[in-house]
Amino acid sequence: MCRGYQAFCDAGRAIDGASRKGGFRMSGESIVRTFYAALGEGKILGTKCGECGSYSFPPKTACTECGSRDIEVVEMSGDGELQFYSSGGLPPLRFADYAPYAYGLVKLKEGPMWLTMIKGVEVVDHDKMEAFFTTLPVAVKAKIAEVAGTNIVTFEV
Repeated sequence: MCRGYQAFCDAGRAIDGASRKGGFRMSGESIVRTFYAALGEGKILGTKCGECGSYSFPPKTACTECGSRDIEVVEMSGDGELQFYSSGGLPPLRFADYAPYAYGLVKLKEGPMWLTMIKGVEVVDHDKMEAFFTTLPVAVKAKIAEVAGTNIVTFEV
């Protein structure tokens, strides 16, 4: 069952999941639509399990810890810690305009980890990168950015 923020039913209609008795199950397609629609509104969504309380990011149709389908779509805090990062020297073609850029692993305040683009870190000078590594983990904040025509979640130091 799924409850929460602008959940989409399998037919693609937006409904208020909290007001529907017994909730409903969310399809993979509808959860992706919900996620990207929310990014367009400046909100970052994940899911929270109604059984074990763990969070998933990006939103999933079932809990990644216990497998329960009793999930709630929730707005994530956007707070996290950068665990490590590297630079993209030879990026995929759709990201060529953004090179050089950094990507790294962020542990979100709610628990999940996410590999994404990182802003505000050194990407060219390897000596500066190595010096920065000794300070990890460091606090980061989520930012929604348009990259190659799509809104994505990035993090900024």
